[in-house]
Amino acid sequence: MSNNPADDAAAEPVHVKESLSWGEKRDRRRRRRKLFEEALGWILVPAMIYGGYLIVQSVGGIPKELQDFAVEVFNALTGART
Repeated sequence: MSNNPADDAAAEPVHVKESLSWGEKRDRRRRRRKLFEEALGWILVPAMIYGGYLIVQSVGGIPKELQDFAVEVFNALTGART
């Protein structure tokens, strides 16, 4: 090893930053966006369901008439007889 800095610089490989095409940039943006949306969905959907549950419980639950109507509609759609 010599004391000449030019010799040391020539021995090290030069790192050239890779230039991406517009398509590759778009694919990376799309991949990041999909990952973000997926993570957001795993957080927001349960929070919205739990919030809906809390709202229903705060007003005293679902009225019996609404439950009966939902059962009638379900039976009409599936062809079940009671």
